[in-house]
Amino acid sequence: MNASQPAQLPGTAFPGYEVVPEGARAGLIIVHGIAEHGGRYHHAADALAANAIACFVYDQRGHGQSSGPRAHVDDFSCFAQDLQQVGQAIRRRFPALPLFVWGHSMGSVVVLRAAVEGLSWARGVITTGCAIDAMPKLDGAAGAILRLASALLPRLKISLRIDATVLTQVEAEQRAHMSDPLVPRSASLRLLYGFALACKRGREQASLITLPWLAVHGEADKVCPPSGSTSLIAVLGSSDKELVTYPALLHEVHNENLPARAAVFGLMTHWILNRV
Repeated sequence: MNASQPAQLPGTAFPGYEVVPEGARAGLIIVHGIAEHGGRYHHAADALAANAIACFVYDQRGHGQSSGPRAHVDDFSCFAQDLQQVGQAIRRRFPALPLFVWGHSMGSVVVLRAAVEGLSWARGVITTGCAIDAMPKLDGAAGAILRLASALLPRLKISLRIDATVLTQVEAEQRAHMSDPLVPRSASLRLLYGFALACKRGREQASLITLPWLAVHGEADKVCPPSGSTSLIAVLGSSDKELVTYPALLHEVHNENLPARAAVFGLMTHWILNRV
């Protein structure tokens, strides 16, 4: 392969990678957040694979090494359709492997959108830093203005005002984030409007979802309010649903200090394997 070409997640059209341990008991598709990429989850994939959970990670369109304008999408539902395609491709390759999905931040809303439409290949969902309460509510005149602006100027870039100190308390992780060339500092107006609309629809339609669901949130999260996970769990139609919060953790619970991330990965491992 040409060194300039990104590696593809096998069986899909997306850049990415997989960590498949011998004797894997379950599989987990990881869906990253806005303005980041799958490469930031290598440590998580390795930690989970060490506990017999195969991990499949991809760059969402407009992110990481995927093609297209940076941090832009014409229709937010494309993200959910992409996840469906990735899941179906992995199901074809591993027909006997129970599959789960982990969505972080905006990725949680992508998974929520896909779950409303039906994730027939999935056994359950994990979300971290659920973002459904992080975006404008789109009520009244403000919502109408944002909708019109996104139609007229869809690729207008809006600063995300990224401050890595509110993502994680680990200074090395903060420096890595701020120096990462694959982390854009802005996103298109169309993407941000679509994100906000998906949050609204997710709140309205979550009662249709019956998949097992684990929501994890740092109580000190200033990026996506913990109320996002609380309200999601409250309205989900699932009978098997659980909310776990960590008092001192920020937005990226998987990038906090080693004891904290070990606790988070341990929670995920037990939750998944208990449902295999």
